[in-house]
Amino acid sequence: MNIFSYIFLALQVFLLISGGYWFVISFFGFGKAERLSEKAPEKRFLVLVPAHNEEKVISNLIENLMELDYPKELYEVCVIADNCTDRTAAIAGRFDATVLEHTSLPGESKGKPYAIKYALDEFGERLLQDYDAFAVFDADNLVTLNYLSEMNNHLCHGDRLIQCYLDSKNPNDNFITLGYAGSYYYMNRAWQLSKYRLGLGNQIGGTGFCVATEVLSEVGWTTRSLTEDLEFTTQCLLKGIRTTWSHQARVYDEKPESFKASCIQRLRWTRGHWDICIRYVGSLLKRFVTKGDILAFEGALYLLNPARILLEAMTWVLWITFFLFRQNFFYLYPLWLWLPLSVLSYFYVVYACSADAEVKFNRIKVILCVAFLNITYIPLIFWGLMTHKDRTWVRTEHSKNITIDDHNAFEVSKVMSAVEEPEETESDCVVA
Repeated sequence: MNIFSYIFLALQVFLLISGGYWFVISFFGFGKAERLSEKAPEKRFLVLVPAHNEEKVISNLIENLMELDYPKELYEVCVIADNCTDRTAAIAGRFDATVLEHTSLPGESKGKPYAIKYALDEFGERLLQDYDAFAVFDADNLVTLNYLSEMNNHLCHGDRLIQCYLDSKNPNDNFITLGYAGSYYYMNRAWQLSKYRLGLGNQIGGTGFCVATEVLSEVGWTTRSLTEDLEFTTQCLLKGIRTTWSHQARVYDEKPESFKASCIQRLRWTRGHWDICIRYVGSLLKRFVTKGDILAFEGALYLLNPARILLEAMTWVLWITFFLFRQNFFYLYPLWLWLPLSVLSYFYVVYACSADAEVKFNRIKVILCVAFLNITYIPLIFWGLMTHKDRTWVRTEHSKNITIDDHNAFEVSKVMSAVEEPEETESDCVVA
């Protein structure tokens, strides 16, 4: 044992405690998700859709939002045509929706948080006077028709910041989109639903989230990072405002099909995550120490998650090196302590698919796709740390021109084809 061995041993203790912590929490994600009591429509909503050159998909979302199962007089849809050079604003103008055209001044930063800021400023005092909450969707999304009804239930219940279930619009396109879908099904249960049941804080996920307008009076909208959702969640935690989870309302997000596009998107996420971690983890830990706020401590743990992933990757590299060369350069915990946490998490992916997915997936295939996405995340997390100051926003191309009716019809056809199969093979997830 030398000084490096002691340091590495301390890091392994941290990994075992943090990994074991997430593992224990995940058990609270099993079983049927409970529903909040149904409340009569009461809350008034502003639905914001920031869109940059989204002429291929914007009409489908607006039509979808106009058909929500909620009184039309209680919500307004607003499309923010953000620095568009295509027909996004013109297409949005055909509908009964407010269209704000935002053009950045020379030298100004661009991206989703700035578009949202522009819209909130344009509504000004009217936002607080005429609306109880605002919701945010990406232009490529589709959403279940019960979305505003569920948000109304949460707001009436006293929740002030709510994230709905994050689903995939195109899980079956290829192994990349299936990897995304499997990862989201896992996180929605093992992390979001589990923490909600335990009364811990959730995280907003960039789209499908709802904010009580009174929160803006306390926190404002000052996010400027590549991951405005994580930054806003953290800012709310520092004010003692907890994010909650709605398992009953879903937003369907289009995932990139190409590996290159997925790498660009995930690199943006990791840069943003490191940026928020470096700027806010100290403040969260200070709040935990001075106020005993467990939600702040839990938020700090999540911000440190990329560091945990890199350390885990380093541990596995050392294990492989030790196995190949029979040389234990550092003190390593026994493999039986590490392996179950990794293996069981992939079994959880299969369970989450079975419990929540609206289509059938081959179990082995989804595990391999999720594993591939996770492994390829590791170099992106490292490069994101090295370049976390780069806040250049690169959009993800969207092209899935389908309506919510098309999506629902496709899901029904998949379910019906599954029912007509004479036998279910062991390698298939069961349709929820």
